[in-house]
Amino acid sequence: MVLTIFFDLSRIASMGAILYLVMDMIIHWGVFKHLREKIEANSVIVLTALLLDAVILTAFVWVKISSDLFVVGVSFVFILLIFIGERFFLKRTA
Repeated sequence: MVLTIFFDLSRIASMGAILYLVMDMIIHWGVFKHLREKIEANSVIVLTALLLDAVILTAFVWVKISSDLFVVGVSFVFILLIFIGERFFLKRTA
């Protein structure tokens, strides 16, 4: 609800795309690093997906920086808050 008060739909969608691509890259890296043998994942496919996500994210962020730097900044803040929250959660439950 807070996002809908301060941002229009195109800005919310841009933040969602950035956050999704970062999350997707983290999942690909986790599969490659920790689960590759267990689930018999093809390393080439996983690394290709990771590389393509990185290319798309880089291009998208480059375009958004030139047109709407605030969205990139807010997305970066959200990513930091999520990582801090995850770290706090995992320390308390592990």
